[in-house]
Amino acid sequence: MKKLFLSMIVLATMFACTAPEKKADVATSEDPDSGTWVSMDDKSAKVKQVLDGAGKLDTTLLQEVFVDTLILLDGRVGNVDSLDKIIATPGGRATLIQGEALLHSLYDNIAMTTKKGDIKTFTRSDGKVASGYWGTWSGKGKFTNQEYKIPLHMVMYWEGDKITHLYRIFDPTALNAEIAASQKK
Repeated sequence: MKKLFLSMIVLATMFACTAPEKKADVATSEDPDSGTWVSMDDKSAKVKQVLDGAGKLDTTLLQEVFVDTLILLDGRVGNVDSLDKIIATPGGRATLIQGEALLHSLYDNIAMTTKKGDIKTFTRSDGKVASGYWGTWSGKGKFTNQEYKIPLHMVMYWEGDKITHLYRIFDPTALNAEIAASQKK
């Protein structure tokens, strides 16, 4: 009897070890943030065009890709309200273009990396679409003569073929230093 019982345990253990593993499958209704991401799509290509054009201040391209009522969110020190939300910069696309013009008045040789993997577009299971950028902004200060390389992260939310929200995270130290130097001359 002991041999039969031992044989049954060994057989059951062997069967358990060879059975396929079952993984929990999270239904999309339970996780609305699930979805897919790609890097060789039309939206990623448009973002790449905008980033590649950063050194030229191509306002036509900015007007083509961003809606007039753009919500611009800059994640930096001092731009968070009492509810821990990032304060939107007023003015929409016009403010974005004005900010880009300011950068060109402060820096030469402005460029942004657009290497493979720097730009991805996410399509959530609920249909919302966002493109993300993880790269480096670079430029040479006109007033400090300093070369800057600043890590930059951006998320751009799409409605159709236009970007409606732009969320940027960067360290503003170099920008603040260049602005301060421009005021001394």
